[in-house]
Amino acid sequence: MDYELLRNIIIFSMALEIVLLIIIGYMQVKIFKYRRKVYFIRRDRERCNEILYASKDGVFSFVYPDQKIKDPQKEIIEKCSRRLAVMLGLKNGTASSFNEVCEMFTKEDAHILRKYADMLRQEGKNFEDLLHLKAKDCYVVVCGNRINGNDNNLYCDVIWFRDVSRQTAEINRVKQEQEQVKAESVTLENLVDGLDEPVWIRNENLELLAINKKYAEYAGAAKSDILSRNIELGGNKNEGVFKKLALTAQKTQKIQKKNLNIVHSGKLHNFIAFEKPYFVGDTLDKIGTIGYLKDNTELEKAKRGFAINQNNHLEILGVLGTAFAIFDSKMKLYFYNNSFKMLWNLENEFLDSAPTYLQFLETVREQKMLPPVPDFKNYRDEEISIFNGLIDTQEDLLHLPDGRTVRRLRTPHPNGVIFAFEDVSDRLATTRRLNELTAVQQNILDNLTDAVIIFGANQRLKFYNRSYLKLWGLNIEKMQDEPKIDELISYQKLFFSDIDDWDTFKATMIANIMGNRKFTIVRDDNTEIMVSPQTFYDGSIMVTYSKK
Repeated sequence: MDYELLRNIIIFSMALEIVLLIIIGYMQVKIFKYRRKVYFIRRDRERCNEILYASKDGVFSFVYPDQKIKDPQKEIIEKCSRRLAVMLGLKNGTASSFNEVCEMFTKEDAHILRKYADMLRQEGKNFEDLLHLKAKDCYVVVCGNRINGNDNNLYCDVIWFRDVSRQTAEINRVKQEQEQVKAESVTLENLVDGLDEPVWIRNENLELLAINKKYAEYAGAAKSDILSRNIELGGNKNEGVFKKLALTAQKTQKIQKKNLNIVHSGKLHNFIAFEKPYFVGDTLDKIGTIGYLKDNTELEKAKRGFAINQNNHLEILGVLGTAFAIFDSKMKLYFYNNSFKMLWNLENEFLDSAPTYLQFLETVREQKMLPPVPDFKNYRDEEISIFNGLIDTQEDLLHLPDGRTVRRLRTPHPNGVIFAFEDVSDRLATTRRLNELTAVQQNILDNLTDAVIIFGANQRLKFYNRSYLKLWGLNIEKMQDEPKIDELISYQKLFFSDIDDWDTFKATMIANIMGNRKFTIVRDDNTEIMVSPQTFYDGSIMVTYSKK
């Protein structure tokens, strides 16, 4: 009995050990699986945290206690990410509070951030805004959102911070450039609209890209309609002319122009149309054109008027006795009159062949009519230089081998240089004879004992002798400017200091002289002088001073 009981006890003990071993093994397996699960959960959490911390966005979260279980966490936990601590330069790093985060923003934006956070935590409202840090030109985009579990359990409220200072600065820079470009565009538009002539620009397809206000005025339509319908200037008469001109400019890559008559404001105007090629963008295979009109009406009128006046002047020159010739800018004979032909003894055949000025010089030289010069090549070069630098009229005398003296005038002309030749041989001979006669007269006067002066009809001194200078103590310098009778009598005042009223005395002397009346004057040195005036047929007056 005892044996049987003992055996049963042993069997029960062994069975119990086996059961315990099985339970222990099962529990160890369960514990291993749990530990493994906890490991992977921790690993995944650490990975998620590291991924979160590695983000370029900073994070601040408000972690709430679990609502589904009896969570030992009783209060809301504030967590600051490493990235946020670095971004804002927080002194306490990841241990910084939300209040410390807010203090990094400007006063106004800190108030806004707190208000956003209150709305998120109390009402679960998401937000996003751009806030300004205290640091200059530092901007941060903040956005908040609530995170719930699948079971609608409230996990946390998260506020994301992204530093957009560089992007904001770039945006501001682009905005400034945009405003500057816009202002420049408006300035250029005003500038182009202020032009008095139509201006336009075409793309590579030669379609109108832009026009100015004057173009719209000439086309008689609004800018938008002109650009949308590609309306060209010129009306039906000149239809297609501008497009063809632009096409030629595009193909040749050279500026093109054409004279056109266009009716504007009821009046016919003459214009010069221009189409100038330009490269579209940075490529060289796309070429557009820039066009504009230049009003040529007044210039054409002036040209016609100038041509008429010029022809009239040439007709007048043709009949004058003075020899005239015009050589153009290429030194070819452009015009001559009969007097020019006769002066230089030239043939019609030679003159009508439009010879150059060099050929003219060679011809008159062969006829021995050119003034003799030691170096003809140097003389010829000097003569040619007149076509390059003549600004004002130049005058000289040509002493011809046949004894004649020719006065030559050279003056600028729109077509070249005008040459005028006048035979002054007789005039010079007359002048020489007159000078000789004057010299004889002066010699006679200088040999007279009495002092003599002669005034012209204009009452200016013409002649005087040495006796007059000696009598009144005058020098030649005072006589050079041909003084009037009033001034010359004034020089005598030094010899009449006893006269109380000089002006009356002088006026009496002048009146007697002009009245051709003799009178006597007595100077301070008691010299008594007889003054004898005599008027000639030409109105001149001779006054003789004779000592008594």
